[in-house]
Amino acid sequence: FLGFSPRSLQKSTLPSCCFRSRLIPCSRLTMGLLEAGTPMEWEEAKKYACHVRENGLQQFLALYHKHVGQKDVLLRWGDEVEYFVCRMCPVDEIAWLPLRAHEILAGLHEFAESLPHTNCAKSITWHPEYAQWMLEGTPGQPYREQAEDLLEVEKNMVLRRQCIQKFLKQGENILTLPVFPLIGAPYFVRPKLEPNPEGPVSRSAYIPDEAINPHPRFATLTANIRKRRGEKVCISVPIYKDENTAATLAKQREDLVQRLGEEAIEGLPLDSIYMDCMAFGMGAGCLQMTFQATDIDDARFLYDQLAIIAPYMLALTAASPIWKGMLADTDVRWDVISASVDDRPKGERGEAAREEGERLIPKSRYSSIDCFISTSPLCKDQFNDVECVVDEKSLELLLKEGIDRRLANHVAHLFIRDPLVVFREKLEQDNTTANDHFENLQSTNWNTVRFKVPPAAQDNIQWRVEFRSMELNLTDFENAAHTVFVMLLTRAISSEGLNFYMPISFVDTNMKRAHSRNAIKNEKFWMRRNKFCEAGNCEADPDLAEMTLGEIINGDGQGFLGLNHCIRKHLDMIECLGPTRAHIERYLEFIGKRASGELLSTAEWMRQYVLAHPQYAKDSAVTEKINYDLLKTCLDVSHGDLEAPELLGGFACAASRKLTMRPPPCGAAAVTNTN
Repeated sequence: FLGFSPRSLQKSTLPSCCFRSRLIPCSRLTMGLLEAGTPMEWEEAKKYACHVRENGLQQFLALYHKHVGQKDVLLRWGDEVEYFVCRMCPVDEIAWLPLRAHEILAGLHEFAESLPHTNCAKSITWHPEYAQWMLEGTPGQPYREQAEDLLEVEKNMVLRRQCIQKFLKQGENILTLPVFPLIGAPYFVRPKLEPNPEGPVSRSAYIPDEAINPHPRFATLTANIRKRRGEKVCISVPIYKDENTAATLAKQREDLVQRLGEEAIEGLPLDSIYMDCMAFGMGAGCLQMTFQATDIDDARFLYDQLAIIAPYMLALTAASPIWKGMLADTDVRWDVISASVDDRPKGERGEAAREEGERLIPKSRYSSIDCFISTSPLCKDQFNDVECVVDEKSLELLLKEGIDRRLANHVAHLFIRDPLVVFREKLEQDNTTANDHFENLQSTNWNTVRFKVPPAAQDNIQWRVEFRSMELNLTDFENAAHTVFVMLLTRAISSEGLNFYMPISFVDTNMKRAHSRNAIKNEKFWMRRNKFCEAGNCEADPDLAEMTLGEIINGDGQGFLGLNHCIRKHLDMIECLGPTRAHIERYLEFIGKRASGELLSTAEWMRQYVLAHPQYAKDSAVTEKINYDLLKTCLDVSHGDLEAPELLGGFACAASRKLTMRPPPCGAAAVTNTN
């Protein structure tokens, strides 16, 4: 993201709504690397792991030395929203996922190309995603630091929704939820396809390989994770316990025995919601942001601070309480994705004796960070209190080349992983002008934040930080509110001298607590009380306390001023007034009320809906009828047809409801054929 043309870093004479989109062929988009080429299967690819690491390190060093001196770069930023397409059948009262994201993307690209440069639909860039029911939309040009640009965020999100809806068939809708509640249930996709537990890619008992994006990178990534691990991935989510939950778990076991046989299921965690392939995780969408910092030091400090904020935002935006048609006892997607791409064999996981060349790696490739990287005096060595496994050979070279130890540790930590997708055509590269080998490893280390090196091919893009923990919520208002909140918090960190540093072990604890059911009401999180860097205490030891999310956002009434206060102080400093300030205040007030529990999280709202449904049998099961009714209600909320005051409190602005275009009408006859 933020891969824009050179003019994107210049002040435009067009209204921000009318920036021209940079349209890229689908063969080069998203998931870090998406190039045309021939990917190697694991047995061949692993032979080139050292080659990719050695050359990737040289590419990093070339980019570092080229860009390390860049100063006073203009702040630019943007967001990414990942949608899923679902189809609703009012006759049978069922919903499913049509596997035609590639068709919709092709239509969107062709549509955008046909528009005049001044058309607002040019201000969007479209990207494919892992699953065939997903697509991603981003602003076509980055936003600036000016407060006025914050008003464009919601408008652009609404516009994205409108554009997608132009290419939906009758009965199809788009939703901004992380996960389809019946993912992995029988025939949750159309056309009706059977999973193949003996197939060449995922070997899932639940999700057909045809649901994966057809670009060869995705199937190869999926298969190579399984092969490197030595077995299928194993995802276990605690189930919400109710009176008749045992019957649902028994059915899960019976169904799996029927598909795989009694012997094959031995040792599987069938007392929980069991899932078995990458699509369960990478088929879940999210809301992400990318910030271009003023220089490398600013980017490194922002990386650290946002890593600490990430668990709070994960809990605040929680929206994933249902998996595979079962109510979970957790609220968020993070651990599901983490397990879905966990390529560590048993030795690396500490579950068996390590084989030659293996080392103990405590976390999956998809995790919270393991080390802070700033050289600020606020970042003390004692805060890096968890083991950060590094590739010693890489570390030695980085230090020899003059990279400071904190950044060297970070890069050498990335390089403990093997490259999972190696393209035959990309083996030999000019390390002074290419960065594919480095990005091969960088892009498959999925952390709550990502420190992004300037790309080799675009000198106008500098050091960036990607913020990755947030879940999607139902309305463009909510997603815009969370986006604007995080953006303003980054500015307050700089202008108000905020210091959130605490030991990384406490950040890890906060991540675990963010997964709890209704964490907003039921959990407390570690927070630094002395977060203001004032004269004499900039380098003071952290005064850590456990606080509710409401106290962290709104303050505790006992001297701790919450994050909303910090943002408002920044807005006062830049003299943000009038309609712009009123619009932003609406976002801040909404976030304050959701953090306090006065408004329900999306996850808790969905769970309460299921529990109150007349067909719910107190068995933790979400039937096709419950799922249909839930998604229909979700659509009514996202379109502004249902107020849902317990969820939104009347905050979802009239502008969004007015702008949001309805999907094509769903004639009953048009959707009765479910094949």
